[in-house]
Amino acid sequence: MDRRDWMAAVSGAAVLSAGAAHPASCAGQEPKIPRGQSLTISRIKITPIALPDPPLLAASGCHGPYFLRNIIEIETADGIRGVGETRGGLTRTTALERARTRVVGQSALSYRSFWKSLRSLGNDVYAGIELACLDAIGRAVGLRVCELLGGPIQESVEFASYLFFRFASDHPQLINDMRIVDKRGRGDRALDHWGDVRTPESMAELAWNFHKRWGFTCHKLKAGVLPPDLELAALQAINDRFQGKHRLRIDPNGRWTPATAKRIAKHLTALPLEYYEDPVLGQQAMSEVRAATGLTMSTNMCVTRFEHIPEAVKTQPVDVVLCDHHGWGGISGCQALGKLAPSLGWQLSQHSNNHAGITMAGMVHVGAVVPELTLASDTHYPWLVAGADVIQGSNLPIRDGRIAVPVQPGLGVELDQDQLARAHEVYRKCGMRGRDDARTMRRVQPNWSRSLF
Repeated sequence: MDRRDWMAAVSGAAVLSAGAAHPASCAGQEPKIPRGQSLTISRIKITPIALPDPPLLAASGCHGPYFLRNIIEIETADGIRGVGETRGGLTRTTALERARTRVVGQSALSYRSFWKSLRSLGNDVYAGIELACLDAIGRAVGLRVCELLGGPIQESVEFASYLFFRFASDHPQLINDMRIVDKRGRGDRALDHWGDVRTPESMAELAWNFHKRWGFTCHKLKAGVLPPDLELAALQAINDRFQGKHRLRIDPNGRWTPATAKRIAKHLTALPLEYYEDPVLGQQAMSEVRAATGLTMSTNMCVTRFEHIPEAVKTQPVDVVLCDHHGWGGISGCQALGKLAPSLGWQLSQHSNNHAGITMAGMVHVGAVVPELTLASDTHYPWLVAGADVIQGSNLPIRDGRIAVPVQPGLGVELDQDQLARAHEVYRKCGMRGRDDARTMRRVQPNWSRSLF
C-alpha cells in the first residue's frame, strides 16, 4: 500500500480500510479491515522468561546459566494482537506492569504519545511496548514494520560474529549451579559444544567456525577478560586465519586503563580494524585515547542516550555509536539518532545483549529503516541454542552474515505459546531475577574482581 493511501485509511485511532499488503506476505490478497475497527489496547500481558545462556566471559564476569527477558503481548478491542520483547529482570517486569495501566485504553496507533508517560519507567520499557504496537498495526493493515516506518532501504541486514572467550558448557564448577533447572549436563548433554575458548588459537578456530556456519565476514572480539596482550594475540590470530580479508573489532568494555589502551592501539593499526570499542571508561578517557591513537572509536557505554550527546559534542570521544532500540527509546529513537548522526560525524551500528527472536526481528527492521546504520550490527543470537527460542519454527536464519527482513506483516514472527510457557516456568524455578556475572565468575575464580588491566 502506498503510504499516503495508508495514512488516509487511518482516522484518529480507527483503521477504516486497508489497501494492498506486501505481496510476499499475503500472496497478493488485500486484507479486509471492517469499517470502524479500533486498535484500542484492551489487554497487555507481561511474561518474564529465562533462556539458556552458555558461560560467556566479559569484563563483568561470566554469564549465568540463563539470561532474562520480558515478553509483551498486546491485544486490541477488535482482537488484533502484537508482540514485543525487552530487557529482563524483576525491576523491568515491575516497570512494565506499571506501564500497563498507562497504556490500556489507548490506541496502538498512538504509540508515540506513550513516550511522555512511560519515559520515567525506562527507555527499554517504552521500546518493548512500541515494538508490540508496531507489530499489531502491521498485522492490522497487512504491512511489515519496516513498511510502516517509511519502507526498507535493504531487504537483508548484515551482522557481525560476536566472539566471546568462554568456559566449556559442562565446566564442573558451573554445571553444578543450583540455579540450573533444565536437563543440561556433561558430555553429549552439554548445553552446546563450542568448548573452552581461552587461547588465541581456540578463538581463531571459533571465528572460523562461526564464518563457516553463518557466513560472517566481520568479527567482534569481546575483550576485557584475559591479559590484554593475550587478547591482542587472539585478534591477530583471527586475522591470520582469514588472511587479513575480514573486518575486525575489539571491545574491552572499559576494563583497560588509558595507558593500556594506547599501548595495545599501536599494534591494532596493522590490522583491518573497523573500530576500537570502549577500551576505557567515560567520555574523557575515550577522547584521550582517540586523540592519541587516531583509531576509529566506537561506544555503547559513554554515549547511550540523547542526554549524552551535548557532552560528546564537546569531548569528541567517538566516531561510531552503537544504537539499541531498547536503550535509545524504540525504533523511533534509533531513527531520530540516525538523523543526527551525520551532522555529528558519527557512523552507526547496533548493540546487542542476549535476546530472543522477537528482538532479533526488531533489530532487522531497525537495520532496514535507518539509512545511517551502515556498519554490521552485533548480535548474540548465534549463542541461543536451537529449540530455545520463543518464536514459532527455527531460529531466524543467518546466511552470508545477513538476516533477511521477514516477509510477513508486522515483525514477521509468531510467538510460540508452549515455548513461552516453558521459558516462564524456567524463570519461576531458577530464581534468577537480575544479571550477576560476578557471582557466576566466582564459582570458578573465588577472588575474581573487575579490576582494570
